[in-house]
Amino acid sequence: MSRPLGGQIQTVLGAVAPDAIGITLPHEHLLIDFKVMFAEPAAAADKARTREPVSLANLGWVRQNFNANLDNLRLQDEQVAQDEILLFKQAGGRTVVDPTPTTIGRDPRALARIARATGLNVVMGAGYYVAASHPPDMDRRTVDALAREMIADVASGVGDTGIRAGLIGEIGTTYPWTDNEQKVLRAAVIAQRETGAPLMVHPGRHPAMPMELAKLVQKEGGDLRRTIMCHLCRTIADVRAVIDLAQTGIWLEYDLFGMENSFYPYNPSFDMPNDGGRMAHVLALVAAGHRDQILLSHDIAYKTSLVKYGGYGYHHLLVNVVPRLRAKGVDDAGLHRLLVENPARAFAFA
Repeated sequence: MSRPLGGQIQTVLGAVAPDAIGITLPHEHLLIDFKVMFAEPAAAADKARTREPVSLANLGWVRQNFNANLDNLRLQDEQVAQDEILLFKQAGGRTVVDPTPTTIGRDPRALARIARATGLNVVMGAGYYVAASHPPDMDRRTVDALAREMIADVASGVGDTGIRAGLIGEIGTTYPWTDNEQKVLRAAVIAQRETGAPLMVHPGRHPAMPMELAKLVQKEGGDLRRTIMCHLCRTIADVRAVIDLAQTGIWLEYDLFGMENSFYPYNPSFDMPNDGGRMAHVLALVAAGHRDQILLSHDIAYKTSLVKYGGYGYHHLLVNVVPRLRAKGVDDAGLHRLLVENPARAFAFA
């Protein structure tokens, strides 16, 4: 199979033109097995809760300790995924990017079925997440072999499915990051260069990490204007540091809309902002001249985020956040840029 024509966006059902993608969620997980992030709770009284199904009885506790319940870390029901993402479609959405990496539940055939059943464009990722999720032989894998695997996922499809990835990522890093994580990112940059696909990076949880990653991508010959830095709202509290990062030309992704808990189990010393804090950063970036680099999403990866389980759902950005942005002075043209034009440029092949 040939690579997509420059300027097109590659979905699991084939390439589409940028003007066909409409309102886009640039970072969501429709299906994921996130048990790699599980952490046993410290309190003896809470240990029994780790294996309970998510229910109304434990919802408050699971929301607060979202990585301490195994059921919460698994989105594996295709029908639920369809029902939930249709709420986004009914609110005006057209495209969803699912960057679930290899080894934590990426399922090309299931994503294709969801795309057909819902009529939505679904874009799939390629590559590897953080070191804890790497395959056992990662120490022995070379940069070249990893790059070839990612290139094949984009150019000819995953395995024998014929279903092609439309981006490299999300490539996972921790802080401090491991040798294997560096190796995977170097391979991902080669794959970006070879295929023309966008690159998406999950930064380790330290405010200096996004800039460190941007510098490595640049040093390895990657294109920062075609690279997306995820999860900025849980990584950098000072918007001035995000403005510094923006000077590199990289895409700035605020992708945890809907997560209103200030307690962040993965980094308890960091106070997670709420949607008001995220909007304040977005508005500051717009005011600083970086409106063309911003992407907005929810990064849903837990049952407690789904409407079926008492959560806010994939449509939260459209039904709850957009009216607030409009009230804060973002006009229709500005909203169209954030929700349609920016993703269309970010995910188009070079």
